[in-house]
Amino acid sequence: MMKLPKSLAIWILVLVPGMLSGQEDLPVPANPQSWVNDYADIFGEQETSRLDQKLNALEYRTSTQIFVVTIDENNGYPASMLAPMIGEEWQVGQAEKDNGAVVLVDMKDRDVFISTGYGLEEYIPDAIAKRIVSREIIPEFKQGNYFQGVDAGIDVMVSLLDGKFTAEQYRKQSSSQGGSAIGGILFLMLLFFLIFGARRRRSMGMGRSSLPFWIALGMLSGSRSSGSWGSFSSGSGSFGGGGFGGFSGGGGGSFGGGGAGGSW
Repeated sequence: MMKLPKSLAIWILVLVPGMLSGQEDLPVPANPQSWVNDYADIFGEQETSRLDQKLNALEYRTSTQIFVVTIDENNGYPASMLAPMIGEEWQVGQAEKDNGAVVLVDMKDRDVFISTGYGLEEYIPDAIAKRIVSREIIPEFKQGNYFQGVDAGIDVMVSLLDGKFTAEQYRKQSSSQGGSAIGGILFLMLLFFLIFGARRRRSMGMGRSSLPFWIALGMLSGSRSSGSWGSFSSGSGSFGGGGFGGFSGGGGGSFGGGGAGGSW
């Protein structure tokens, strides 16, 4: 029999037991309790209920499963590793479709990560998951609004999965929002000068402006970005409160490392 080098044998003795017992080291129970598993206790009772109803309705309509998990202890795992591990352990999604996702909020390291199963990577590519985290979730988290951040991120994910808009449409729309604040300031400045100029001309006995105020206002408002995903959002009240069959756990989806995250 071939004799293994001593150094390699030592690494095998160290790593193999850890890999075999890795699932036992997860900082979550062996089975989920609901769609929203708030182990860090950052949501109120009504907030948890609203998210549960939204995610329950998504599974009822599409069979797609999204689990929200919050933790205050990570047992040394980074969120990017822990989220797919939880997805595999809990078998999030359907076995034949791999259509599951885990939204993990790690309060200890202040990280959030969206992990997607193989079947969802087409609808929520890694770059889009990163954009959802950075533009929808993190800004709210920085203000301490944890429910609002998760809810906003879930709304975009649900709308993508429902086909209300594509990943490319979301990318373009969210990119245009960066200039909306500057556009709003310029709009207010021009509006001020229009009003101030009109008053000054009247006080001096001059005629009206050659550009009617309401036409100028319409031109300005037409050039501004919408600056919000309100028109695309699934909305917390659109799913109702029951009649969807209730939580039944994961179905056996596989996670291939897709997703993205960020810190706040």
